[in-house]
Amino acid sequence: MNEKLKRIAMNDDGFLFDPETGISYTTNAIGLEILRKMKETGNLDDLSDMLQNNFEVTREEAERDLIDFQELLKSKGLID
Repeated sequence: MNEKLKRIAMNDDGFLFDPETGISYTTNAIGLEILRKMKETGNLDDLSDMLQNNFEVTREEAERDLIDFQELLKSKGLID
């Protein structure tokens, strides 16, 4: 699991807090599910499977969206 992601506190409403920087973020339900799964496994295949099963998207859509979301997290310093 990503060390930076471990420190992020999150609640069921999609509120995220980075205690190291003091910055707060919000995310939608899908982003929250991705973050929770990333904390558990971080495995792209597991994340893609979760998106396909829970949100009725194709594998290609799931993988593309995951890459985009991971790039966003990297740009905010939330993952390496």
